[in-house]
Order: sequence, then structure tokens, then C-alpha cells
Amino acid sequence: MKNNIIVTTGDLKQDYEIIGPIYFQVSNKGIFSSSLSKLVKKYSKEISNMRKEGTMSGEKVDWGFLYGEWSVGQSDFEKAFFVAVEELKVRAALLGADAIIGMRQDIDLDTNGFQYFYLQMYGTAVKYK
Repeated sequence: MKNNIIVTTGDLKQDYEIIGPIYFQVSNKGIFSSSLSKLVKKYSKEISNMRKEGTMSGEKVDWGFLYGEWSVGQSDFEKAFFVAVEELKVRAALLGADAIIGMRQDIDLDTNGFQYFYLQMYGTAVKYK
């Protein structure tokens, strides 16, 4: 079950066996919808609850257009991070993992024309001994 999977940027004190690398990528790029917007819909209930609890910031108006620039959607970064962690857990559960250690992320910006971002998240799936 994905909710029981621990995700950490460090290591665990508990003994474990390495299953292997695990990876997920999401982007806000798309003409009518993006992979991020589809996944935000999938996790809309969790995101809404987190906003109510104050663990995720609320929607913000992006005023970049006032300065004649397209915005990359900074408020999307927080949602993208949450979605990527949840999707890493789904993939880890499919492998029978108990945790993901050494989690890292990389955000790339595409500033040609409209501005988009790509988030890659990865780590090592492990199973407790």
C-alpha cells in the first residue's frame, strides 16, 4: 500500500535490501492539458485537504503578465512535488518496496515561447529485512 511507504532524502537506520532505482517525471507542458493537470485532478481531494490543513499553500494569482512576461506557474511547483512523491510511492508499491531512500529532484525550465517546467524525481526503492 503506497500510504505506508516512507520517502526520504537520506538513509534509514533500519536494515534493508535494495530493490533498485525508481523514477517519475511530470511536466506542465501541454496545449489543452498537461500530465501535471491530469495528476492534480487525480489527487485533488488530497491537495484540497492539505490546503485546508495549511500544509500546502493556497492558489496564488500570478501577476507576471503585468510585466509582459509569461510565467512558469510557480504555484504549480508545490503541486508537482506532491504529485511526484505520490507517484513514486505508487511505483515503489508495485515493486514491493517499503521505502524510497536518497530521493532527489531536478526541475528544468523551458523558456522558449511559453514557459514550462519539467520535474524529475528519483530515488532507490528498498525492502526491509
